[in-house]
Amino acid sequence: MSSASLASIDWGTVALLALIAAGLVWGFVFFLRQNRKDLETLEETLESDREDDEK
Repeated sequence: MSSASLASIDWGTVALLALIAAGLVWGFVFFLRQNRKDLETLEETLESDREDDEK
């Protein structure tokens, strides 16, 4: 890259886009972790219900 093209980059926009991207990634990871916890809770509930039905 030439120094002229580097000077024309709006670094504030680049930083804002990087923050937005990081927020989206963090949100996606949080969403997946929460879903995993919910799945584990659901599986435990279903197992408990099966045991209660067998009694």
